[in-house]
Amino acid sequence: MKMIRSLAVAILVAALLTGCSAHPGAGNWQLKADSQSSVSRVTVHFEGRAELFDATSGAETHHCFWGGVSNSEIQLDCTTPEDTETRVRFKLRVTGPDQAQLLKEGRLIGEYQRVAE
Repeated sequence: MKMIRSLAVAILVAALLTGCSAHPGAGNWQLKADSQSSVSRVTVHFEGRAELFDATSGAETHHCFWGGVSNSEIQLDCTTPEDTETRVRFKLRVTGPDQAQLLKEGRLIGEYQRVAE
């Protein structure tokens, strides 16, 4: 009985750790030098928040909440400081090691490289 209980606890702990692993989209993303976009940086926090930053001013333009769509894609549900009621949706698609694309309504917004910060 004690062995079964220990095994059940081990399985539960393993399942919880697997469920809490970071999504590949989490991190800091900088616009690639050869890519044009009005969004210079995307910051995706582990706990479900994200921000988009303006390429010209560097100011935060969108505050977002995100959720995983697939193993390589997250959906960002965002608002702007000027309009906190209207939701603007983006997708961040991880395309390779430390590479991602930001999309809005299926259109490519820019290509990004993961950076350490």
